Amino acid sequence: MANEIYYSGLGDVRASEILHQELNLLLADRFSIRNHPSVLRYSNAAGSTVLSIPFGGLDGSDLMAAVAENAATSNTAFTDASATLTIGRQALQYQMTDLANLTDSVGVNVDRLAVSMVGSAEMRATEMLANVLDDFTTVVGTTTVDMSVDDFFDAQFALTVANVTGPVTSILHPRQLTDLQNSLRAEAGAIQFIAATQDMLSAKGVGFAGQLNGVDIFSSSHVPTANTGADRAGSMFGRGAVGLVEGTVRPVAGSAMLFPAGTVVMVEYERDASGAQTKIVGNYFAGTAIMQDGLGVSIITDA
Repeated sequence: MANEIYYSGLGDVRASEILHQELNLLLADRFSIRNHPSVLRYSNAAGSTVLSIPFGGLDGSDLMAAVAENAATSNTAFTDASATLTIGRQALQYQMTDLANLTDSVGVNVDRLAVSMVGSAEMRATEMLANVLDDFTTVVGTTTVDMSVDDFFDAQFALTVANVTGPVTSILHPRQLTDLQNSLRAEAGAIQFIAATQDMLSAKGVGFAGQLNGVDIFSSSHVPTANTGADRAGSMFGRGAVGLVEGTVRPVAGSAMLFPAGTVVMVEYERDASGAQTKIVGNYFAGTAIMQDGLGVSIITDA
């Protein structure tokens, strides 16, 4: 087995390197979209890994029409549409020897590693969502060209034409956000980017970058590349565009669960007495997908 945490591996640099690595893990991506109202969240259906979500005809997909006085109405074929979310296992494992745990002086112990699994699951959810947000059919922007305020407004216009309702959210790579801000500085007139205040960060999460023309903008390093790495694929979307399904695992009798039943992140201890070490295993069952393609826009600009 590789990557175990040994005492000899910690040595005198535990306080600097190990703690630094943990802080890097927590700071690697400040944005967690998992709880944002623009994302539809579901629980997994018992007995299946696939959850089918019907939405056709239930949200104005079928429109009324004018009917003359005393005229009979005719049947309209029901617009039957649905999206599927497939749940899968996401996991992380650490292994720490008793000697490393015993001699620890900075809090890098078994319990701390277990708690860090929650943050790891949050970041994985962000990554999974970001990886589907570049698949919208409608695309704005120009390959290998910096993002501009025109690209932003083109995306917003496309959503307006599609009758997308709020909240409208944009997720951009830090490079795209910087290019957008540079473009805004060159604009004359009343265009204003409202930078995030401390109150906004508390309400929307620390990945919240600000607001432009009523659109909440978040920045994430997990925004994927496009065109063989030449570009970044940011997005803008309204509620109902993307979905996240999460599963809660039933507890197994005799298992050493750290977090109780009812949570979506299950962490367990597994002892290896003969090796004097403990495995910390975290499992998170989740899946993401585009729910309604017309409610989102991909923003492809230079990486």
